[in-house]
Amino acid sequence: MITNTGKDILSKFLLGHTSSYASHIAVGSGAVPLGALDDPITNASIYEQKQNLDFEMFRVPITSRGYVKEDGLTYVVLTAELPTTERYGITEVGIYSAGSNPEAGVADSKLIKSFSSLEGWEQHNQALASAIPNIAYALDSEGDDFIDVTDKFFTVSSDNPTFLYPERVERHEVPRFLDSSIVVRGDSSVINKNNDGNLIPDDTVSSHIHLTGTSLNLDQNAPTDELRLAFSLINKDGDGAEIPGEVRVVIEFTSGEGGDRQYAIMEAVINETVDDIDFDTNRYFVVSRQLQELRKSIGFSWDQVNTIKAYASVVDGDSEISENFYVAFDGLRLENTTSIHPLYGLTGYSVIKTDDASPIIKSKNSSSFVEFRFAFQLDEYSSVS
Repeated sequence: MITNTGKDILSKFLLGHTSSYASHIAVGSGAVPLGALDDPITNASIYEQKQNLDFEMFRVPITSRGYVKEDGLTYVVLTAELPTTERYGITEVGIYSAGSNPEAGVADSKLIKSFSSLEGWEQHNQALASAIPNIAYALDSEGDDFIDVTDKFFTVSSDNPTFLYPERVERHEVPRFLDSSIVVRGDSSVINKNNDGNLIPDDTVSSHIHLTGTSLNLDQNAPTDELRLAFSLINKDGDGAEIPGEVRVVIEFTSGEGGDRQYAIMEAVINETVDDIDFDTNRYFVVSRQLQELRKSIGFSWDQVNTIKAYASVVDGDSEISENFYVAFDGLRLENTTSIHPLYGLTGYSVIKTDDASPIIKSKNSSSFVEFRFAFQLDEYSSVS
């Protein structure tokens, strides 16, 4: 689908005001794959208004251009090669007029963290920090689709056999970004709500994961630029009979530990009733927060940040903290939504799926290509749609 931004840039391209309409293909994981009853035409008005992907994983240059004729339509075909090494669960594809936003500079959109085992995350229980174990075997060691791992924190491959049970695939529990995610049990933290509705982790009884020795300077970004957190919810018992009441996640960007630290806190709450979602059909979420929506300490600035903390808590239907669920952190991204360049933008967008409405999996160490097609049809007035 050509976006409204794409129509504007295409008109400038046809007039010779720009040399590029489509130079890169962006691949994302944030959208819910189209179901059997979804009609792309019905979603056309939504796609036209898109200005970026829900959660962009990477962007690659277009290497091949051509056209084909099928069913009375002429398609412009754009093709790019996907990165070889990593695994991706793909649910959305977009066309960009350039590889980056020339207006944004150092404030451009970027991946902040992928929650992979290579980044150096640790589990932190009050004053004690230790390595996060990696689970290299099936999470259900008895082969009964019941996760029996005793650790509250662990890293695991997205290709773990436990994730391959049909019911877990259908609920979209499987992490999508790269091959490794950090999984946090639902009772690892106690996250309360204060009178203002803010999420407050109780550090006297809570554990979390943290990454020290990191830097993140977003002082050049506009207050309306967004942080986007991608994560999935996983049932301990694969039958999915137990439905959570609420998922609470806190990401803290801080200058360290202690009461005198400077911090900015991103909060995420997933609730079926409030958010109009269905835990039975979708367990993969992308939560967006504008930088101005983060709760900050007095005097906070981004150049002070040297530590990122992540807390997760899942409460059951009786509002009790539950060990029967896990949160799999998948990725954290900055999306620049405010630096507008007249010749740059998302020119085409589409949600994609497999035949059974699942993400399209690009496997590790494999060569793959992504193809995006624009359909052109001349009506009786010889206009282009």
